[in-house]
Amino acid sequence: MIRLRFAFLLALAGFLALIVKLFYLQVIQGERYRIEAEGQRSITFTIPAERGRIFASGGLLATNEEAYRVVADPRSIEDHEKTAEKIGAVFFEDPRFLSYNPVSSNSKDPQADYISKIVELLSLKERLGVDLARKVPTAQVEKLKDLAVPGLSFYSDNRRFYPEGSMASSLLGFVAFDQDGERGYNGLESYYDGDLKGKAGSVRREYNEKKPEPILVGESTEVELQNGADLYLSINRGVQTILERKIKEGVKRYGAKSGSFVVLDPKSGRVLAMGNYPSFDPGNFNDSEDEKKEMRNLSLVATYEPGSIMKPITISAGLDSEKIKPSWKFNDNGALRIGIYSIDTWDSRHWGTQSLTQLLQKSNNVGAAKLALEIGRDTLRSYFLSFGFGSKLGIDLDGEEIGLVKELKDWRQIDLANAGFGQGIGVTALQMTSAYAAIANGGILMKPQVVERLVDRNGRQVLFPAEPIRRVISPKTSEVAAQLLRSAVEGGESLSLRNLNYRVAGKTGTAEIAIGGRYSPSKTNVTFVGFPFKDRSFVMLIRLEEPTTSTFSAVTVVPLWVEAFKAIAPLFGISPDR
Repeated sequence: MIRLRFAFLLALAGFLALIVKLFYLQVIQGERYRIEAEGQRSITFTIPAERGRIFASGGLLATNEEAYRVVADPRSIEDHEKTAEKIGAVFFEDPRFLSYNPVSSNSKDPQADYISKIVELLSLKERLGVDLARKVPTAQVEKLKDLAVPGLSFYSDNRRFYPEGSMASSLLGFVAFDQDGERGYNGLESYYDGDLKGKAGSVRREYNEKKPEPILVGESTEVELQNGADLYLSINRGVQTILERKIKEGVKRYGAKSGSFVVLDPKSGRVLAMGNYPSFDPGNFNDSEDEKKEMRNLSLVATYEPGSIMKPITISAGLDSEKIKPSWKFNDNGALRIGIYSIDTWDSRHWGTQSLTQLLQKSNNVGAAKLALEIGRDTLRSYFLSFGFGSKLGIDLDGEEIGLVKELKDWRQIDLANAGFGQGIGVTALQMTSAYAAIANGGILMKPQVVERLVDRNGRQVLFPAEPIRRVISPKTSEVAAQLLRSAVEGGESLSLRNLNYRVAGKTGTAEIAIGGRYSPSKTNVTFVGFPFKDRSFVMLIRLEEPTTSTFSAVTVVPLWVEAFKAIAPLFGISPDR
């Protein structure tokens, strides 16, 4: 009897233990095991949204081309090494493969390293599917299908395509992957990334444990994708093409380190052209053979001391604040001494009594310094800030720098004098072009813009109208300044400008580059910025960094600017008027 009771209690204890175990597994740990089970029999596939296109003056600058994500079922592949070699060889027939499937930047043999990665992925026998590559074009996918490798699947994964190659690449930026997936880098691709990329969809399907095909009656869920919006730019493709060709010619002809350009519509602030050389191919940005490559937009990110192109801004500040009158004169009787410092003319020649017109024609540093001292640091600095120096203009591109305008407490007398002719202050090419646009348009600083409108896939539009930032000088001051810029060209020392059969207004700038706390006379930034005097349909700035054939703007960047002006003037309907 005792044995019977003991056996009953033992059985009851076992039954209770089983109940507790089942309760623990099915209730307490049920959700965990359900998720693990679903993970073993179901796969979720992301369906990438189609990225929005980018248009400029009727042409297509960025779109998408058919490509695929290549997925393998490791259980179906026996010889990992041989299969990986065959697949890898096909992958690397695509010259853009590494742009979307990068290996370590330290890799000495990218193809061998990527094949090793494929071998490792194919060894994961517990996985139903592994991603072997992204953005594989149709031609390579067809070759992979011809190999008849078991267990390969292909899913739509379109990739970015730039029909015009490297054209406007510094404006466009590029598309690549990071830890969070695909996104735009630099330029428009980054600034408008949220609008361009849309929202990805997804499909989740159940699979048989032993077969690669989905279960026909299994559970399947889908999330609908939303394709990205298209951008329509203010860029004039004709002007952009000409300027890109000219800046490349100029950099090579004058042995410069780099060159950049900006063309603005002064009335609206819209960017008509912008770029630099060197540049890069946005569709093949990881090209290891491209030794000379610049992926930044130098007109936005390169801050430099502008030199004499600042003089018209100083004059505008003096006239508008009524610190001086248009009849103001100065005496150039030698180098200007300020404490232990000395400011001299660029050629050490001196001219006696001089006017504002002669100040610009001879690009006289002594006159500009005396003018700055007469205006005063509070007033001159406030006008510099009002013209947009020392802050972002708000252009719809990624990477804009603010430049450098010192705090008022740091403006000694020598700093004030130097600022008058563009030393000790840092600007970007975009800031300077916008400042001259304000002179050309009657005194209003406009927000520079690249995108005119955004259109989603349902046809809904978002328009971006011209946007004034503020009035910086009066219409009267702007007209006097424009007249002075015209006189600077007419009576200046550049033969290229004097022989130009168009009436233009503008100013040269040659700025020595500071190295080790001292300005180097052998290294300069040379700039010319100007506009057609009568029409004023555009303002164009061209800058060369460290030309080696000559350090002076008059014999480097000015001839280049004149060539570019004569090439693009017909596109604006401008005829010779001299």
